[in-house]
Amino acid sequence: MAIERRFIEENIKNASIDEYLAKTLERAGYGGVDIKRSPLGTRVIVQVETPGVVIGRKGKAIRKLTTDLEQEFNLEKPQIEVENLPRPEFNANVMANLLASDLEKGIHFRRAAYFLLRKIMYSGAKGVEIIISGKLTGERSRSVRFYQGYIKKSGNPALENVSTGYATSKRKLGAIGVRVKIMPDDISLPDEVIIKEGVFDHVTPAPVEQPQAEEVEMAEEIVEEELPLDDESVEEAPVEEKAEEEPLPDAEEEPLPDAEEPEEDQGTDEESPESSPEEPEEPAKEDA
Repeated sequence: MAIERRFIEENIKNASIDEYLAKTLERAGYGGVDIKRSPLGTRVIVQVETPGVVIGRKGKAIRKLTTDLEQEFNLEKPQIEVENLPRPEFNANVMANLLASDLEKGIHFRRAAYFLLRKIMYSGAKGVEIIISGKLTGERSRSVRFYQGYIKKSGNPALENVSTGYATSKRKLGAIGVRVKIMPDDISLPDEVIIKEGVFDHVTPAPVEQPQAEEVEMAEEIVEEELPLDDESVEEAPVEEKAEEEPLPDAEEEPLPDAEEPEEDQGTDEESPESSPEEPEEPAKEDA
């Protein structure tokens, strides 16, 4: 048998075991399974919310489960280990089954989805995404998405750090699919930078210049008075009467330089009355 075909068959068997345990341990709050094969046998690590339901009274339920896995899936010496989920709010399978059971009880899908969303976020998750698809309110099927916070969609952090869960709710109108994605708070993303304590302890800080004693004394002497808050408490300062200002003595007037007399125009035809010739007096007329 080719090695590729062997890997495919093992993965198909693991998926079928997961589906069987999800149906069988639904009341116990099934969260997932981890199957590890070794030469001594097969270890089946089951994660549930209430381990007492899986174990049963005096181990009766877990022995029956071990026999069923050995007969139906041909597992070699299966050994079932039950682990308790410390924080079931961060397990997507548990939350998806819880939402599917609420939808089967007849609770409105929006009310059930928002209740689950707040429950997960109050627990401290970084982000949640809930997708409900099917015949929700009528004969026509549709999908509704509810989300809050920050969640990775692609890349290696989305495959390793984001918990994904699926569940199916069977109703009269038809089946309703529920898909939940949860990003817990205890993961470190590649773009986050964490500074460890003690890394910079060996670095000596730069010396701080201390003020001299004289500067400190001068600073203590200067005291700023606070301004009064009320206008009434402000007293008007007396206005000092200004002394009459004595006129400044007049500066001695310096004699202005004599203005030069304008030269007489020689080319003018008009003569002054002094230089004009006297008119001859007319002779007195004799009396006839």
